[in-house]
Amino acid sequence: MLNKEQKELYEKSGAKNDWVVGLVFMIIFLAIAGINIFCRYNDNRKLEKLEHVQGVVTSRQTSESWIGNRRLISDSITVEYTPEGSDTTCYFRDSDGPYEFIREGDTLVVYYEKSHPEEAVISKTDWLTGKNVKADINYEAALILSIFPFGIGAFFFIEESAVRKNIRKGKFKLKKSDGLYPDENLHELARMSNYKRSWTGAWVGMSLLYVFFMVIGIAAISASLTSTESGMEGALPAGIFFIIMAQGAPVMIFFTARFVLGKKRNFIKGFMADDATLIYNARQKAAMVLWKHVKHFMEAETIGSRYKYDYSRLWLEKYEDKLVKFKDTGSGQNKNIQ
Repeated sequence: MLNKEQKELYEKSGAKNDWVVGLVFMIIFLAIAGINIFCRYNDNRKLEKLEHVQGVVTSRQTSESWIGNRRLISDSITVEYTPEGSDTTCYFRDSDGPYEFIREGDTLVVYYEKSHPEEAVISKTDWLTGKNVKADINYEAALILSIFPFGIGAFFFIEESAVRKNIRKGKFKLKKSDGLYPDENLHELARMSNYKRSWTGAWVGMSLLYVFFMVIGIAAISASLTSTESGMEGALPAGIFFIIMAQGAPVMIFFTARFVLGKKRNFIKGFMADDATLIYNARQKAAMVLWKHVKHFMEAETIGSRYKYDYSRLWLEKYEDKLVKFKDTGSGQNKNIQ
């Protein structure tokens, strides 16, 4: 437990925000993993309502095809089975599933409806639940995706724990302060990425995201319209969905750029209207330099920061040394006032 002074230092350190951010990412991880596990059990529950027999993989081939300049590799599988109480041999054939771990000669459980034994579903033993699930569904993709929020959440928990530990040992110190700005970056997310984030970086990232979703969307639509294989019907709506999602990037760029440019314009107007800035020559250039430092400061602040992009004399005090070269060394101030 922390004493009163240590708790005050803990609050100022922003480590509590680290814990909250870590918790959010852990909840995302648990949601993905939980839904994934639920789907596995639900898949098995549906299969167990069907008839089932043992089947043997009689053929497995990897084929290659080309659509324009695109190379497509697919696994074709054939499973032979005999429905319960029947002398007729049936075959399950598919060329559009994640069958890379199934080999010729393997024994699989085949599920089918009693009234339609020729319409079968092959299964595999799920390594996570030990239940039989559909062999053509790749459940591992979601779990691999969940590793990222888990890693991020664990990082923030470790950071929070390290701050708490150092506070107990008396090794933790806040950043040097001038009294007006106690702790410039109140949370570890800002602290760890300080001097690396910017609006420009965000716009570049959103532009790349736009290109990424557009490429996926166009590729999916192209595959749907040109493919002669069955089972591609879902590619068209998926492609349209990705293209619609892509449009969010330019919309975000537009509104954030409008926000930043508006703040910059108002900041410079406030600077030029303040009599305290009359001591500077080339006031427009001085205003631009001050805006640059304020913008950089705000990029490392939390979303709920008490500091704003708006012009204030506090910014003049904080970055006074950055504007020394613009100071009027003569009687320029008096001239300007007159």
